[in-house]
Amino acid sequence: TITISKNPAKTVNLYASFTTLWYEAGGSVSGCIGGSSSQELYVEYIGRDITADDGMTVVATSSSGKKWDTEQIIALKPDLIICSTAMSGYSTIQAPAEAADIPVIAVSYDDFSDYLKWFKVFCNLTGHADLWDSVAMKALDEVVEVLAEIPTSQGPSVFSMFSGSTSLQANTSSTVVGGMINAMNAVNIVDEWKDSTGAERLDINLETVFSVNPDIIIVQCHAGAEAAREQVESTYGSNPVWQSLKAVREGKVFYLEKTLFHNKPNSRFAEAYQQLAEILYPDVDFSFKTAK
Repeated sequence: TITISKNPAKTVNLYASFTTLWYEAGGSVSGCIGGSSSQELYVEYIGRDITADDGMTVVATSSSGKKWDTEQIIALKPDLIICSTAMSGYSTIQAPAEAADIPVIAVSYDDFSDYLKWFKVFCNLTGHADLWDSVAMKALDEVVEVLAEIPTSQGPSVFSMFSGSTSLQANTSSTVVGGMINAMNAVNIVDEWKDSTGAERLDINLETVFSVNPDIIIVQCHAGAEAAREQVESTYGSNPVWQSLKAVREGKVFYLEKTLFHNKPNSRFAEAYQQLAEILYPDVDFSFKTAK
């Protein structure tokens, strides 16, 4: 249990998606992560590149804790540090922050329910509890609207891949995308693989994929759709097993939008659900759900 004072005057946020969530909940930061990927995210979700704001300190260009200068972060003397439990974030900053008597929020965020939980925490801390109704509950209503249109019968079989910086892996239902597939009554074939219990991602064996021959293949993109498409083609394009897959032959390989499916979509979760629903159930009209 930690005690954190409301309305922290000086907050450092060490994970770009959680920075956008903090702003969404009415907060602002004095220190953040920079780099092109984070800057694009700030523009997409906050409306500007906050690294250029007056008084902003860019503490690192990566959310990987192993690359941080912890002395620089602690020297800012923030009232609060927000980081991720992933990418060695919390394990890197926890001890130095504790020694300096700086409270740390370590965020674990895997699905829409986590978004709601952390939005509640953040908007209470920023003193903008009213945003719970106008932002978070609005997002919940929109997600429910999309899910209400999903057919109740079993949906298509889906093979979900993750296109990372160096390799392709399979998404289990422990990932955000895999969980969304299950929520939409589709079948994530990776959940039936050996060692899938408790794992987020597994190595891919195309023969195992072919044995099920899924209806649809979706690719979660770490570096954008074009880079992911090139990676898939260079890895599997000439493989006859890949070419014989029904989803490949029928043109049902879909590359998911990075800002909605790799980064945390926060209040735009309904857009992500809608886009995925339109892939899984092309005969159902979802167009009216989250249209702005």
